[in-house]
Amino acid sequence: MMRFVQIEILPTGTALVDIDKLTHAVPEGMGTRLFLGGQHLDVPHTLDELENILAGRERGDPGEHSSAGFHMR
Repeated sequence: MMRFVQIEILPTGTALVDIDKLTHAVPEGMGTRLFLGGQHLDVPHTLDELENILAGRERGDPGEHSSAGFHMR
């Protein structure tokens, strides 16, 4: 089963992303770079906001007691 989420991308627009292909995400400028196999997308979200979006929560939800698998190293 593929799981897709629609997400804002830079410079402007949206993309439908298969979150099962997401390998990692790193801070990039004022947003985050998502790595999907051999490709990447730049999104205007912090890692915290991205975690909320991928978990199906509102972008600004504090979500202190949940995790979508993203952790700072």
